[in-house]
Amino acid sequence: MGKDSLGFTLIELLIAMAIIAFMAGIAYPGYSGHVKKVYRAEIVALLNEQAQHLERFYTSNGTFIDASGISAGNDRYRITAVLNPQDFHLLAVPITGSAMVDDPCGNFSLTSTGARENPGAAPEMSRHQCWGQ
Repeated sequence: MGKDSLGFTLIELLIAMAIIAFMAGIAYPGYSGHVKKVYRAEIVALLNEQAQHLERFYTSNGTFIDASGISAGNDRYRITAVLNPQDFHLLAVPITGSAMVDDPCGNFSLTSTGARENPGAAPEMSRHQCWGQ
């Protein structure tokens, strides 16, 4: 091209796009993993908050039955509560179509005894990785 030519050639643009695509391919999985870790921490905090709410209710009423104010979850998990007179079980299940539906931690389960489990978790996931504790 002559001296008066301004702009970029097609080759230069393709090289720049290839570099950007390569960098995005490396960065996105790390970003996605970090986002899922934050979402896990959010549901763990919500489950712990609900357990404390239930324990306060039990202290006042002597039973877990008829406890009100239990959260249904958030945009990524639905929480179901099984309330018995002397114990409870909270289960958080990823919502279909949410970012957490294929999370290797699976579901989050918390009982009145403090037992924390992840039904459906991938074998390589530890409780520490899922619950952050």
